[in-house]
Formats: sequence, C-alpha cells, structure tokens
Amino acid sequence: MAARAGPEGEQPPPASLPRLSGGAAARAAGTMLQFLLGFTLGNVVGMYLAQNYDIPNIAKKLEDFKKDVEAKKKPPNDKS
Repeated sequence: MAARAGPEGEQPPPASLPRLSGGAAARAAGTMLQFLLGFTLGNVVGMYLAQNYDIPNIAKKLEDFKKDVEAKKKPPNDKS
C-alpha cells in the first residue's frame, strides 16, 4: 500500500508502535517492577556489606596476580 501525500505534499506521520493488550501490559509492568525491586535491593545490600565488612578489592587482587604472572614469565637478566 503506497503512502499518500497530504494536502501540501507532506508525508503522513510514521505508524505508531503497536499498543499492548491489557494482559501484555500488566506482564510488562510486572517485569519492570520486578527488575527495579531486585536492582534496588541488590544496591542496598551491597552498600550495607561494603560499609560494615572488609570486602577485598578484586581489581587490586587481579592487578597483583597479573604482576606475579609477568614476573614469572620473564627470563632472568643475569649474564655472568
């Protein structure tokens, strides 16, 4: 089906997104609410743990591990 031009040769506006039926809209809203609650709860628990317990810094541990591996790969520079 060809799009018709308006009275002044303008193109019609693009078709809007399909609307969700009642059940689909409720499922989408429920899924979004579930995601937001889980995300919020995860952040709150993470903040509590970080403030009250000594959590190791994973990035620093990885950096130390990489340095150890690099040190073991290098051959000794002793030329005696």
